[in-house]
Amino acid sequence: MPAVHVLNPPTMQQASSARRGDLARNPGREPVPTFLGPILLTPLVLFVHGYHPFAGDAGLYVAGVRHILDPSLYPLNAAFPAAFTRLSLFPWALAAVVRVAHQRLSWVLLAAHLGSVFLFLLACRALAARLFVRASATWCAMLLAAACFTLPVAGTALFVMDPYVTARSFSTPLSLLGIVACVDRAWLRTVLLLSAAALIHPLMAGYAVVFAILYALIASGRTRMAMILCFTMVALGGIVFALAHRAPISPAYREAVSLPARTFLFLARWHWYEVCGLVAPLLLLALALGWTGSGRPVRALCLTCLLLGVTSIFVAGLFVPPGGPYVLVPFQVLRSFHLVYAVGLVLCGGILAVVMARSRFVGITLLTALLAGLFAAEPVAWRGCNRIEWPDASPENPYQQAFLWIRDHTPRSAIFAFNPRLVYLHEEDEQGFRAMAGRDHLADDKDAGIVTVQPGLADRWAQQRNAELEVDRMTDAQRRALLAPLGATWVLLPPDAETDLSCPYWNAVVRVCRMSP
Repeated sequence: MPAVHVLNPPTMQQASSARRGDLARNPGREPVPTFLGPILLTPLVLFVHGYHPFAGDAGLYVAGVRHILDPSLYPLNAAFPAAFTRLSLFPWALAAVVRVAHQRLSWVLLAAHLGSVFLFLLACRALAARLFVRASATWCAMLLAAACFTLPVAGTALFVMDPYVTARSFSTPLSLLGIVACVDRAWLRTVLLLSAAALIHPLMAGYAVVFAILYALIASGRTRMAMILCFTMVALGGIVFALAHRAPISPAYREAVSLPARTFLFLARWHWYEVCGLVAPLLLLALALGWTGSGRPVRALCLTCLLLGVTSIFVAGLFVPPGGPYVLVPFQVLRSFHLVYAVGLVLCGGILAVVMARSRFVGITLLTALLAGLFAAEPVAWRGCNRIEWPDASPENPYQQAFLWIRDHTPRSAIFAFNPRLVYLHEEDEQGFRAMAGRDHLADDKDAGIVTVQPGLADRWAQQRNAELEVDRMTDAQRRALLAPLGATWVLLPPDAETDLSCPYWNAVVRVCRMSP
């Protein structure tokens, strides 16, 4: 394989010197401003991958922000949207921006999303600049990161970056910048960046800390110690598993982690193609080790990704079985691959630069095909939604239309009941009810994700979720008998449900009905 022109020294000063030397061979050219690439590519990411501010995990975080801004919201189940506010400074920071800037939350979310896109691309550029001498490789790394922005990370239920704002939107670029500082051997900067990431998303930052430690050991020539550390982590997982093997498991918690939407928690429940998403990157990294000389940051990064990935697979495969015990479930061990994917995109940028050097036509064709494929996949993944859900724009999704009607026409104290599987219906597109409608509801299957990391909420979740499981087929008397004692005052029903309740709003997919007289 032709040389990718990696930087041999790991320090920032020497990397800068190498880039100046490369520029000296092109005396007519001026250095490209650092921020130019991320600024130019941010609108491209928005256009290709879309923006859905209340979908997926964003629905949980946005509901938490709304609750911070107005504690009177969610009078029944505030514990669910507040779960992340106890673990992260991110929702508090967003709420502070809303208050200080005197702007509506929808506009602050859009600004935060664009800022996170820019910061992610900037972090990818910074890492590529430490690894590759040629400016073309740095641009290829940024272009590849922009093209693969919403690339799924194997079967972990994560994207490299989300098309909405969550704590990961900022913990990911901060983690990458922490790795850049580690490559520079700027240890104080490493600690500060990873500490900031931990304040935003403790779990993902924890994996970044492990990654940084492994890289520091490998880059300093202590690869054996890094391997011992990985073996120790596997052994600790086995010890914890053995100690917890006879511990009682709450039936409610077992039910929450066993839902179809939580298959990503257990490697044994992954599909074959999801497992390939773990194995294929590790094989590519192993091949890259043979192409890269010793003592280079690229080789150290490849070996770090390999060690972290293999360790995670062993821990998840051996000590996180679907049948329990579930003591390691909250750590979601395989989500360590999120950082492996992000770093891998930057490394692949160097390979793309080699392809470009050999045949610019082939390289541009590959990149264009990748962008076109993900552009075409967006409306399939978010069927019925606008590609970019601008603030104040009328949504195309009929569920979103119903949620906005609820926001504007129901009392703030309203508690809704609906099919707990509703959020995972394909047409619903995982739109967060609490985030959009600003109203509370009985626990649903999306809340099970919060239960996964907050087991203390399991009993409340199971009681409410199971009571409304057959709500679409109940009689009105059954709805009142089962749901009203839990606090429900309104109900969402499909258009063909039998009911004599007063339903002041309906459309092609849902009816909004009042249970109380």
